[in-house]
Amino acid sequence: MIIARKNPTNFTYLVLHSTIRYCYLLIMKSKTILITGSSRGIGKAVATLAYTEGYKVIIHGKTESKALLQTESELKDVEKLVFDITDKKATEKAISQWIKQNGTIDILINNAGVAKNFLSNIDEVEDSKAIEEYSTNILGTIHCIQAVISSMLKAKSGNIINIASIKGHPQLSTLSTLTYATTKAGVISLTKSLAKYYAEYGIRVNSISPGYIETDQVNDWKKSTFEKIRTGTLIGRIGQPEEIAEIVMFLASERSSYMTGEDILVDGGYKLKGK
Repeated sequence: MIIARKNPTNFTYLVLHSTIRYCYLLIMKSKTILITGSSRGIGKAVATLAYTEGYKVIIHGKTESKALLQTESELKDVEKLVFDITDKKATEKAISQWIKQNGTIDILINNAGVAKNFLSNIDEVEDSKAIEEYSTNILGTIHCIQAVISSMLKAKSGNIINIASIKGHPQLSTLSTLTYATTKAGVISLTKSLAKYYAEYGIRVNSISPGYIETDQVNDWKKSTFEKIRTGTLIGRIGQPEEIAEIVMFLASERSSYMTGEDILVDGGYKLKGK
């Protein structure tokens, strides 16, 4: 405040900046965001950041798990939906009922996903696991988009963000995650196809491809695997869920209003190092 008194221009800037930020937060509070698979990991980090930034947050889980209830408790006044995204009817029912009772879902974050097949050769592919990956990662994403798209079209506005993976990029795919990688490449392709079609209706569609992120899955890695991945990045460490959440919320905001049909690779320089 001493600086502001000496320089009225600074004071005016501070007042204007505060007013703009206040108005922005009011606008964001009217925006509703649904994050699938938000009981832990990246999904929970996104839900937490969205809540902090003033969005109306809907968290989601396949079941009413302990982790989902914990997230609901921590974020207090968020809303919660429980349904299996692989079940088209259940997904449509849960989301359409929420929209009917509460209004439009402005932003959809398709985060829920699974990786089941881990291979040393192609003969080890288990069809049931590959089908589960496809049903969740591809069809589940489609089901959620189908459930929100009508209300977005009516509003002539919408924002869809799909969580893909480093494995969905041809240069970074590996045999060990062959079937999972195929589904995540499909998520990137799906993103671009929908962006082309829905742009004229005011709906943006983008995706993010996280690299190696420190989630529960990391606990199952061998020490040698962790070290190989860590040294494989230019930054020299595994990423954190909160770092992906920051990129998600950038795409969710009007700061990215000129972006659609893009996939953002967030891998700590893993692709460039080429390990």
